[in-house]
Amino acid sequence: MEEDGFDFSEEENEGYEKEMRKENEKLQKHPLLKQAKEVLAIVDALLDTCSDETREVYGSTLRESAMIVVAKLHAGLASDNYALCMQKAAIIREHGEYLRLSNHLLSASGAFDEKYVAMFRQEMETFRLLFKDWAKEIQQMENDLEDEWGLFLK
Repeated sequence: MEEDGFDFSEEENEGYEKEMRKENEKLQKHPLLKQAKEVLAIVDALLDTCSDETREVYGSTLRESAMIVVAKLHAGLASDNYALCMQKAAIIREHGEYLRLSNHLLSASGAFDEKYVAMFRQEMETFRLLFKDWAKEIQQMENDLEDEWGLFLK
């Protein structure tokens, strides 16, 4: 593997892969990521209970926001860099708030099964509370890199 200037032994590669699997397993068990995946599953269930026309109107933005939350959480939870975590958290908060507030619209539309809308509302509230806990953890991180944009300064 010399094309990148690195020549790792087979043992080093195996050790690295083992460490990455271990980190991924830990990440998959994180309560906030598990909750985000639960929200995504409920969004899918909600969209399964409505007409094709309604799914066309609401589906892409709801599912897109839920997927962005999961993707950004993967990166944020895996990092110990304050600025990177804050960047991810800001994006997650924006999409999470969209999902949380969409409950009112979903309920008012009458196009969705109210059981799923209520469940979605509850799961988003659980997500919000878990997110707040993670935000506290981020605030306790040392800001060891300068944010060239000046946004995430302590």
